Formats: sequence, structure tokens, C-alpha cells
Amino acid sequence: MLHNSTSIPAIILSSLLAVPATAADEASQEITYPGGAFAKLDTFEAVALEDADKLFIEKDYKGAFAAYQAYTFEFAKGDALPYVLLRMGRCLHILGKRNTAIKAYQDVVDYFPDDVRYAATALYYIGQSHAQNGNESKSLATWARLVKDRDYVNQPRSGSALASLATAMEKRGNFEEATSYRWRTAVAFRESNVNASTAARNSVVYHYVVRSPNQQKLLEFCHEVGGFGWRSPIAKPEASPTYWSHVLQTALNARVEVVKKQAACRYWADQMGDRFPDNEAVRISWIAAIGVYEKDAAKQAERMKTQFRLKPVTINRVRAWLAHYRDSSARAAFYAEQGQPLVASLKNEEKLALANHLWHPYRMVTEAEAVYRSVRHDGMDDAQLRNLANFAANFDGEEGFLRYVSRMKNPLFATRTRFDFYYARSPRNGEMQQKALSEVPALVKSPDHAQQIVWPHATLLQWQGELQDAIKLYQAANRQPDSTWAVIGCRVALKQYDKAIKLTRELESLGGATAASACLKAADIYKVAEQKAKEVQQLQLVLRRYPKSGQSSSAHDRLESYGVKIIGGEAKATN
Repeated sequence: MLHNSTSIPAIILSSLLAVPATAADEASQEITYPGGAFAKLDTFEAVALEDADKLFIEKDYKGAFAAYQAYTFEFAKGDALPYVLLRMGRCLHILGKRNTAIKAYQDVVDYFPDDVRYAATALYYIGQSHAQNGNESKSLATWARLVKDRDYVNQPRSGSALASLATAMEKRGNFEEATSYRWRTAVAFRESNVNASTAARNSVVYHYVVRSPNQQKLLEFCHEVGGFGWRSPIAKPEASPTYWSHVLQTALNARVEVVKKQAACRYWADQMGDRFPDNEAVRISWIAAIGVYEKDAAKQAERMKTQFRLKPVTINRVRAWLAHYRDSSARAAFYAEQGQPLVASLKNEEKLALANHLWHPYRMVTEAEAVYRSVRHDGMDDAQLRNLANFAANFDGEEGFLRYVSRMKNPLFATRTRFDFYYARSPRNGEMQQKALSEVPALVKSPDHAQQIVWPHATLLQWQGELQDAIKLYQAANRQPDSTWAVIGCRVALKQYDKAIKLTRELESLGGATAASACLKAADIYKVAEQKAKEVQQLQLVLRRYPKSGQSSSAHDRLESYGVKIIGGEAKATN
């Protein structure tokens, strides 16, 4: 109930007067006074509040405390009083006077409990202050009080309290109580903080699926939280394949000891029973769950066969089902029985698609080659011949590839096919580089291909050491910032270090992620140029300009390896 009087006893004010002399770290994500409420304030009250807030934003916490305190004297019954008291507590808290801050926070809770936004935040910071003082029991007790209130628990800071309570209970091995806090987080913040809600939801699901399997609790949670990330809630989750798929996959993917995983899979396989016989995805997950604890390969194979026979056998179903066999011998046996008899009736395109599927990702080499050998090239168009040629290279090498390319009707299409083939094999292979380059003259004369091969042509020239020509082509390609990066590489290879450094400056001026990379690249160039003093200076520059970047970490490590001392995030050169 809201306290009738909003005036503050003198004894309370006197406790707030002792402002500490030293400042600490700034606070983040502070509660602010709403704009709509601010507009309703008396002019003088608004000015006083605005001046105090400005000092707070500027991190002048002693000055802000004094300004907020002056507000309480002048506007003892002002509408913004609970906010001001909270801010006084924040000033004291940030300045390291946590015990005094607790008293200020408590005034907000005691005098303005119905101002939910401020009272809930004050309770959170009381708990945080106790935690920072090393008093875990008081901290947890305060946060428990906070989250028990149905109004307070929906406030932003309550999410942190819930997370802290859950973590503390998990450390103590009290997973049931921890889950109750995760549950409340998932429900309370499903709209206001989706990320926090999702993380908490996943934790609750894991608990009731794996750690402590419980269908009744899981369904109750599913109804309350509105599903497990589905676009729209499902009225009867237990009758939905979506629900069971989620549950079974959670159990199957759980990284826990074998005994616990077996127990979870057994429980949920029993719970699902004979539901959804026509839903292949769910039934296969169900069969897999049984396999975790049954460990009978013959029974598993029979269940899979029985499920597969429920629908017409097609090559697309065979291809899809290959993914369900983790054991390579079981996968090969399934294909031999169900897929191989279908090959003769397939069209060339279907055969080639099947051969590629067998080759990758399953490396069923023998089976893939058998399908490939059955493909008839008669009547194929050039695009089909290109696909066949590229696959033929897996078994018959360049000779097999060229055999099908030679059958193409369009000479230019054949040229481009050969170029792509050789270019893909060109890195660190001079012979392939030369073969790719031999196809370039015909392609550059074609409007359809000339622009497309500029970049790979430049790359080939760079690999061949024809750096000046490569630079011209990279510049002509105008793929920024990639073109500039490529030119930098060429300039360094030509030992044109000053020009390369200048280009890194141009890239850095672009800002964003490119800037930090370019700044570090300049240090790399100085290293190649054996200019150690400039390299160290450049590494120091990376630290100063991009302190939170991955490049800064690299610069830090390199400086340390050179014996350069890092003091307070600044590098001090000693050699």
C-alpha cells in the first residue's frame, strides 16, 4: 500500500548527506524519468530535475547527488520524488557507498511500493549491493522478495534477479528451484526481452526433458509460455508432431552421461508411443530414441524398414532417408535394398543428382560411381554435359572431364567450362594456372564472359608473379574493399611498402570492421619491410584506436612478444 505521506523524515535525509569523496565505475542501463511524466511537471520542478539528470549523465555523481537532494527539499511532495530517491541511491552506489545506498533504495521501497517501476528497481539494487558486499544470503533473499511480487517481476531489472537466483540454485545443485526461476523469466519477458525469455525457456525444457523428465510439467510450461518458439501457440501440444519432434530432438542431442540420456530417451519414447505413424520425421526421431537405450541394431533396422514401407518408394525418399542412418554399413544396406533397384528407371538428370548425393556428403564412392557409369550422354545439352564432366573428374580425372567437354556444341561455353575447371584447381598449382590462362583470350573477347573473369584473371596473374598486370585488373574489377586489399598484397610483393601503407590508410578511412583490419595490416607491412620501430608504433596505434577489437588482441600479443610493456591498456615501448 502506498504510504500516505511523501515527506521524508529528517533522520533519513541526514543519513544521505555523507557523500563519499571517491568515484567508482559508471552504471549502465539506468532507469530514466518518462518523457510524458516529465512534461506534466511544474516548470521549476522540471528545471531542477533536468539539471540533476544532466550531472548524472556527465558522471558527476557527487554533484548529481547534491542536486537530487536539493530537489527533495524544494519539492518534498513532487511527482518525481520516487525517481529522485532512486537516483540518489544510484549516486551513492556508484560512488562505492553501498551501505548508505541501501538505505536510500529502501526508502523507495518503503514509501513508494506502488510506484512499481522504481520500487522494483530499488529492490534489485539492494540485492546487488548485498552481493557486492559479499553477503550472498541477504542478496538472494532480497531478489527472492522481488520476483515473488507479480507486478515487480515484470520489470526489466527483475530479469537479472531471476537469472542470479537461478544460477545460485544451480551451483547448489537445486535444479528444481533454479528451473522455477527460469520458468518465471521465460513467461515474464517473452515479449519485452525475447533473448532472455528464449534462453530461460530452453533451460526449462532441458530440465523437464533431460534432467528430470516430466510430461505433465512440460505441458504445463508449454501452455503458459505459449509454445517453444513456434509462430503461434498450439492448443494441444501433446497431439502435435511439432511438440514431440522438439522433445525427442532435445533428448537425442543432450550432452549428458549415457545413463541419463538413456533414461530420458526411454521416458519420452514411452510417452509418445504409437502416435503419428504417417509422420516420418517424428517417427524416425522416436526410433532413434529407442535405439539409444535398446542398442539392438537388428530391431532398429527392422523398425526403419517398416516405417519406410508405409509410403511409396521413390528416389527422393531414398535420398532423404540416407541422412537417418548414422552407421555407414546400415546406410549402404538401405541404399542397396531400396535405392539401387530404382537407378535403371531414372532420367539422366536424376542419376547425376543421385550420384552427387551419394558422393557428398556420404562418400559412398562405389555406389556413386555405379550410378555415374549408367548415365547416357546422348541427347544432353551443354549445361548437362558440364555437370557430367565435372562429376566425371572425380573418377576419371582431367581426361574424363575433357571427354564430355569435347561433346559440347557451343565452343565458347566449352571454353568457359574448361576455364572454371582449371581455375578451381589453380591455387599452388602452376600447371593448372597456365591452363586456365590459356583459355582467357577467347573469353575476354566475349561480352558475356569478359567482365566475369576479370577478378579470377587478376588472381591468376598474381599467382604467376605478373603483379603490375594483376594490379591493373584488380583496379578494373572495382570490387571494393576487396580490390584495394588485393592491390595491397601485390604492392607488398613488389616491395612497394610506402604505396601499400598509403592504401591501408585509405581502407581505414572507410570505418567499420575494415578500419581495424587495415590498421593492423599496416603493422604487418612494416614487419615485412623490417621496420620494427614503425611496426611497434603501428601496433600501439591499433590498441588506442580499436581497443575492443580482435585486431587489438593480436596487436597486444605481438607487442608482448617484443617485450613492449602494456600499462593500463596502453603500450609503452621499451625497445
